[in-house]
Amino acid sequence: MKKNDDSDHSSNLLDIVRGYSVLNFSDKEYYFRHFLFVEILELDEMYKADIKKSVKKGIEKEEKLIKNAIKLGSWTIREEEEIKSLKWTIKKSTTALSKIKDVNQRSHFNNQIKSDTSKLNILNAKRNGITSYSAESLAEIKKVQRMVDKCLFFDANFKDKIGDDISTGLTSILFSRYAELNSKECILGASYKGGFFDIFAAQSRNPLKLFDATFNTLTIFQKNLITLSTSLLNKMKNVRIPDEIADDPIKILDYEEKEDADTKVSHGVDDLKLKMKARGGKLKAEDFLS
Repeated sequence: MKKNDDSDHSSNLLDIVRGYSVLNFSDKEYYFRHFLFVEILELDEMYKADIKKSVKKGIEKEEKLIKNAIKLGSWTIREEEEIKSLKWTIKKSTTALSKIKDVNQRSHFNNQIKSDTSKLNILNAKRNGITSYSAESLAEIKKVQRMVDKCLFFDANFKDKIGDDISTGLTSILFSRYAELNSKECILGASYKGGFFDIFAAQSRNPLKLFDATFNTLTIFQKNLITLSTSLLNKMKNVRIPDEIADDPIKILDYEEKEDADTKVSHGVDDLKLKMKARGGKLKAEDFLS
């Protein structure tokens, strides 16, 4: 986990709890009202409806455009598979990086992640050139416009909307903050290091009470805070956490106790005995695979 200052974790928690963030752009302050979880569901529903409308108008879906590009030779199956492979590798390498302490190994993993990310960006840019006018792409543009319209204001009372004339720079800052607060790292840091987790542990049976909220008034980040704090609390209750990772919520959440090899074998033999008894003394091949 990135070693953010405790003030960063506290600031993130404050934003999540109060339901908005203050954005600074061109020496002005703007207010990003966090999306309700219900609003995110509605936006996704409208996104799907927009795709269907576009298809009815004759606009091709992304999958069809990619297939056509492969037939024409402007895109290949190998490139499509390489994107999937790079995404998987980057995700696994990033997870592994958080567990590595050796400086040289961390440097090696960092360089590898940067290299893979660069390759992925190049491939995605080429692919996006093919799918930029797909039904999904057009629906995504409308979704982003709706998101900005719903959440960006001049005032903290959320009365004075920004309107349509929004600079690209402000939009970029908005979605950067959205992505940051939506990240697992940020949420766990706000919970464990920002001061939320201790209060949550005492109120874990009814966490909505902490926000004085119902399902319909809970923001997406508050929902994520409750979900990840619950997972973290359950892990700490049921697993012996090593001292060396006790200060890192991401490592705690990812930690798995190693089962004793003898115990695994013993359980396996016991399971086979029970199955053999149930089958009248006989075993099938699949019993050894389950």
